[in-house]
Amino acid sequence: MRKVMKNTAMLLLLSGFILCGLGLTASAQAADDPALLRSVQSRLATDTVIRGDFTQTRQLTGVKKTLASNGVFVVEKTRGVLWRTLSPFPQTTRVTQGEILQKDGDRVLMTLRADQEPAVNAISRVLFSLFAGDLTTLAEYFDHHGQLDGDTGWQLSFAPRDAALRTVIASLSMEGDRVVRRVTLTSAAGDVTRIAFTNAVTASALTADEHAQFE
Repeated sequence: MRKVMKNTAMLLLLSGFILCGLGLTASAQAADDPALLRSVQSRLATDTVIRGDFTQTRQLTGVKKTLASNGVFVVEKTRGVLWRTLSPFPQTTRVTQGEILQKDGDRVLMTLRADQEPAVNAISRVLFSLFAGDLTTLAEYFDHHGQLDGDTGWQLSFAPRDAALRTVIASLSMEGDRVVRRVTLTSAAGDVTRIAFTNAVTASALTADEHAQFE
């Protein structure tokens, strides 16, 4: 299972999905506060679809140069996530419940399925929940703490409970308002990935093209 988790994490980090490590202020609430999660959940948009742009940076342990990429994303809260990297090279990653698919144009680079590799189910659920704003599911896998910022903002920080997950992720944190605005991941190896989401808009349905990509 540990080997599968590491292979899956490599795919996700290359694709730019998960991140963490934002420090919270001393006024942060106590760990595992259900009331805090409910408050944050109430601030998140309830629309089914979220679209926007992302900019990602990765700082690898022992490497001075920071790696950067950017692209666009679509979240459909009942279907999954489409993650399209545009620069430095085009690539698409689709995360649905129980499957992670990576493509270069029409060519499939990698498919990870939960029925073949059980660890994929946990990873896909974490990613799906992260971008869909499903904090209840995230709380199943992580201890958490955080705080509310003003009338609309919030910050949350997560630490994995499961020993196998800790071999991949050291910490995960996110902040936002009606949508997630920033996510940061610190891997178990010490690599730090940061993603900023901009130009996010919500909608009630996918476009025809987006719908086709989930098929």
